[in-house]
Amino acid sequence: MLEGHSLGAFMGEAGALLLQPATWFVAAVVLVSGVVRGFSGFGGALIFIPMTAAILGPRKAVAVFYLFDLVSATPYGYTYFPKCRWREVLPMIAGAAVTLPMGAWVLKYTDPLALRWLLAIVVLSMLALLVTGWRYKGQPTSPVSFGLGLVAGFSGGATGVSGPVVIAYWLSSTAAAVVIRANIMVYYALASTMTDVVYFFNGLFTWDVAVYALLAWPLYSLGLAAGARVFKGSNDAQYRIAAYVLIFISAVISLPLFDRWVR
Repeated sequence: MLEGHSLGAFMGEAGALLLQPATWFVAAVVLVSGVVRGFSGFGGALIFIPMTAAILGPRKAVAVFYLFDLVSATPYGYTYFPKCRWREVLPMIAGAAVTLPMGAWVLKYTDPLALRWLLAIVVLSMLALLVTGWRYKGQPTSPVSFGLGLVAGFSGGATGVSGPVVIAYWLSSTAAAVVIRANIMVYYALASTMTDVVYFFNGLFTWDVAVYALLAWPLYSLGLAAGARVFKGSNDAQYRIAAYVLIFISAVISLPLFDRWVR
């Protein structure tokens, strides 16, 4: 946990991290993941978590992402509260609340090497859903939403990644695009907040995680703004392909097979 540390200790920890090459690698990944998220609307976690897990370990990488995401992208989702359909969002959130603590337990206690393999498999599976354009064929219902929430909560808690399944499910809805977007944004805001609470009480937000998150937050925010600005009005399909390629590369490079080249 974070108690028992002074501002001087924080500054000392931050200074020590800035002298490590791994910190600058993480900084570069943060910036790239922010730019990708900014221009494509997705992919931040899919790039940041697997790439930095090869350096920081999966527990720290997931915790760092959720901590800086809490003060950058998550608050934006709360602005969509009036626009979402709560009868559609609440069952999925309820399902995620059930399994999220189980996923966090897996993240905390599973062997880091096994977690990295699991993370790579999850990311590549999610990428396959995005690339193929798979959609849920039925209409969203409360039981199906709750069941999907169970899956998303566990996957998100254990690996930090659950997004594309939820997105593919809701994009099948016949609702207006503004409602679908609001549902997705509100779900992620609430799910991310729940994840932060669960991680905190599981002791995953250690002192060095807080330092990394504070260093990463401005870079991620800069990447979000740059991605949205530079690629505004450009060919969305081309940049989505670029995002897919980056996600694929990050997942492959994160595999333990390549540790001797990455570390």
